[in-house]
Amino acid sequence: MALDLTIAGTIVALSIVLSGLLIGLGRAIGSHKVEYFGREELIQAMINAALVGAYATITLTATEISKEMVSGTVCGTGDAIENLQCLFEGVSTNIYSLLVETLHLHQTVAYYQSLVLNFSTFTIQPLAYLSSVSLILEAQVLVLQQLLLVSEIHIQLLSFFGPQLLTFFFPLGLVFRAFFSTRKLGGFLIALSIGLYLLYPSLVMVFPQPVLNETLISLESMNNNTNYTITPILDLNDNYVIAGKLDNMTNTSAGIDFTGEVTTSIQELTTATSALTIFVLIAPLFSIIVTLIFIKEVTDIFGGEFFYSVGML
Repeated sequence: MALDLTIAGTIVALSIVLSGLLIGLGRAIGSHKVEYFGREELIQAMINAALVGAYATITLTATEISKEMVSGTVCGTGDAIENLQCLFEGVSTNIYSLLVETLHLHQTVAYYQSLVLNFSTFTIQPLAYLSSVSLILEAQVLVLQQLLLVSEIHIQLLSFFGPQLLTFFFPLGLVFRAFFSTRKLGGFLIALSIGLYLLYPSLVMVFPQPVLNETLISLESMNNNTNYTITPILDLNDNYVIAGKLDNMTNTSAGIDFTGEVTTSIQELTTATSALTIFVLIAPLFSIIVTLIFIKEVTDIFGGEFFYSVGML
């Protein structure tokens, strides 16, 4: 839903005319209160006119700032909100890919950790120590799922509010601000539009964007390594086949080290998860706090009276 700025412009023009009539009426009847009220409304109408004129400047400024911050990526063709949404869509795609590879690795580790070899004189579970690694990977899967959920929620909110901020809320704020009884609401809507459209995406994009390509390549290489593939079900009854498989998985002289590569993968996953947490959770939280403070301060400026209080009438 869009509210054309011509409506706001018409209201501003009427406000200027009305304020002029109030000034003239106040002087005609000798009422300083009416005259001062008219002057206050004239000043407010002029500010509204300046805001209408600044509409294009605000849009252009937000777009240029976001383009500078996402230079070198594919997300630099839209406005601030669209560029931020594009970044989060890319992050969500990477999180999903990372989640798939982590699940695959967890499946492999859990499989080998549970293997028990039964020989005639003894029973052994050679990779039982991987149980703790399996728990770590399970925790990583849960964290990645939560990060994916938060990222997708962010995308949905941006896709909803993005088109509305400067096409609906901003013009509506100008309309409400033209009337003294709804000036505070109008100031809030204007501050909300500027804060969420310009300040919030800029603050989020200041934070380092997670780079997950190397982690994904490493995990894919680990999961696709034929030396670590799960033993076929038909061979599970042959303990010697399984024992031979486990021996080949730890042949360090041939550059094959299952435990070492799993440890490296966990370290890379931890680094990737921390980078994602900063961008998906901490960056939006910090940005929304600063934006709310900005909205409150700007609301007090645009929503208040400058020289004359209506309550004094």
